[in-house]
Amino acid sequence: MNCLQGSRRRLLFLFMFFLITAAMFVTGCGEEEKYNKEKAQILDELKQVQLIKIPEGLEGKALDAAIDELAHKHKAGLEQIDNRLKELGEKYGKADAKFKSETEELRKTLKQDHVEWMKAAVAPKIKGDAVMGVGIGCRWKEIAVILGEPIEKKQTAGLTEFKYSGLVFNEIRDHGETDGKSLPPSYGPDAYYMTGNGYKTGSGIQIGMTKAEVLECYKGKLASLDDRTDPKFIIMRYDPTPDHKHEYNQFMQLTDGKLTRLIVAKH
Repeated sequence: MNCLQGSRRRLLFLFMFFLITAAMFVTGCGEEEKYNKEKAQILDELKQVQLIKIPEGLEGKALDAAIDELAHKHKAGLEQIDNRLKELGEKYGKADAKFKSETEELRKTLKQDHVEWMKAAVAPKIKGDAVMGVGIGCRWKEIAVILGEPIEKKQTAGLTEFKYSGLVFNEIRDHGETDGKSLPPSYGPDAYYMTGNGYKTGSGIQIGMTKAEVLECYKGKLASLDDRTDPKFIIMRYDPTPDHKHEYNQFMQLTDGKLTRLIVAKH
């Protein structure tokens, strides 16, 4: 009799354990289903934000105005998506930590999304070889969005300068030609100097390249080239367009046969 009662108790325990486990499984599946449904709704909203684009064919002030308007709209849309993802992770993270982990990974991609949007927006304005998605023709605030705030800023009556580690942008507005007239407002750099590792131009140029590697990257993109006058320098007018109506000065310094400095300058 005692053996029979013990067997019944064990069976009852196993049955209750099965019921509890099944209930937890069903609850977990239900939470995951609801999480996936809400996540899908948020990602659909993200697709709508990603459809915000600068109209083609704009130039000058019209392009700048469009960038100002649509950059604000794009950033605000991403911030709203970010808040929604944060709330989603906190809501379902209590049931399973994997939900919060997944939403945090999605949020990280949003931070770069606006940077890539801005790179595409300013690309038509850039003269000369771009570096990390920015260059001559960009406004200061656009450079700050893409590269982040500089480690040092200089602002005087005739000079504006942004300094990053191994990369400097500047705009000289006073070349001794103003004759006492007021200077124009600062817009963006008219030159940049690249000396640091870790940067790459739109044509693929990096510090440390050999002369042959540099010239290979610029094949078919130059209006003129002088790499013979002085073996330590390469002087070129860069313009990848067929009609060469947008030529821009570029100077390269070589040390021991390797590129140590790239200068892209209007003057």
